[in-house]
Amino acid sequence: MFFQMQLATPADDDDLRRLLRENPFAGTISLSFEREPNYFFASATGGPFSETLIARDSKSNLIIGVGERSIRPLYLNGKVCDVGYLGGLRSNPKYGQGLALARFLGKAFEAQYERHKDGRTPFYLTSIVADNTPALRLLNSGLPKYPRYHPYTRMFTYAIHPARSKRELPLPHNVQFKRGSLDLIPAIVDCLNRNGSRSQFAPYWTKDTLLSDFTPALSIGDFFLAVRGDRVVGCLALWDQQSFKQSVIRGYSGTIARYRRLINWLSPLGGWPVLPEPGTHLNHCFASFLAIDDDNPEIFSALLRALYNEAALRKYDYFMLGLAEENPFQSIAKSYRPIIYKSEIYLVAWEDGYEEVASVDKRPPALEIALL
Repeated sequence: MFFQMQLATPADDDDLRRLLRENPFAGTISLSFEREPNYFFASATGGPFSETLIARDSKSNLIIGVGERSIRPLYLNGKVCDVGYLGGLRSNPKYGQGLALARFLGKAFEAQYERHKDGRTPFYLTSIVADNTPALRLLNSGLPKYPRYHPYTRMFTYAIHPARSKRELPLPHNVQFKRGSLDLIPAIVDCLNRNGSRSQFAPYWTKDTLLSDFTPALSIGDFFLAVRGDRVVGCLALWDQQSFKQSVIRGYSGTIARYRRLINWLSPLGGWPVLPEPGTHLNHCFASFLAIDDDNPEIFSALLRALYNEAALRKYDYFMLGLAEENPFQSIAKSYRPIIYKSEIYLVAWEDGYEEVASVDKRPPALEIALL
C-alpha cells in the first residue's frame, strides 16, 4: 500500500465527511460519528490551534485515514499551559488490518512527529474506548516511530435518558438557582477557572472565549448556575453540538438486532428510548462546563436535575456526562440509571516530552468530553 501524508485543506471536506460516514464503529449498535455539513466546523472546539493530517492512497487518490492534532490552554499543575490532544483517528479497514495497519500507523506517527517538532506542546492527551483491545494493544506495543502511551485515568461517559421531568432538588441555604445571562459571564468564568486550577486538564476560559468560535452553538441561556451573593459557586451547561457533529446509527447486531421490535414495544413501559431505524441521528447533547465549589454534592445534584428536566423538555434521547474515575459525583450520576461507556485516557509523548509527563501531579482529572 502506497500513500501520502499531508495536511487537510477545505478542498478535502467532501472526502473527509465520506470517510466518517462510510466507516462506522462496529458493535452491538454500530455508530458513525459524522461532521455535517462541514468537517472543519467541529475542529474549532479543539482550541486556538487545530490541524488535520490525512493519508491519501497514491493510486485511487482516496483518503484512507485521518487524525487530528489540536492544542488548547488547560490547567496543568495549577498553571495554564498549552496541552495537545490527538484524536479523530479514523481509517478505512479495507486498506489495512493487522501488520499492515501497524505499518500504516507507524508512517502516520512519523508524519505526526514532524508536525510535533513545531514545539507548541510537550505532550498530548488521547482517549481510547476501553473495550477496544486491539487498538490498546497496538498503541502500547512500543513499535518504532510510535510515541509512548502513558496510562493516566479512566473516563466514564454516562448516557442519561431524560424520559420525563423529575422533582426539582433544593440548593443549600443562601444559594440561588439561576439560568445563565450575559451579565453573569465574568462570574461564570471565575467559577470555571477557580475550580479548574485545582484539577488537571480542565479547560481555561476567558470572557472572550466562553461564547465564541471555540464553542459553536452554545448559548448563555444553556448554563445552569448556583449563585451565592454575586459569586457563582456551581456551573453546568447543556451543549447541543448536533449542528456540526452527529452520531448516526448504522446498524444493530446480536440480541438487540433480533429483539429490537420487542424492545421498542416495551420501551414506553420502562421509560426507555426506542431503538431507531438505521440511518437515524441520535438526538443527544452534553452536560458540560462542570464546576462545583468544594465538590458540594447538594449543588451538583440540584444542577444535574435542572439540566435533566431541560433535556426532557427539549425531548433529547440522551445527554452525555463525562466524569473521571476519581470524580466524587459518580454515585449521583449512576442514580439516573445511565448507559455507561468507558474510555482509557493516556498522556502521549515522544522522547522530548517524557519529563513533562512525569511531572504531572496527583490533582484530580477534569477533562471536558464535549471538547474531545
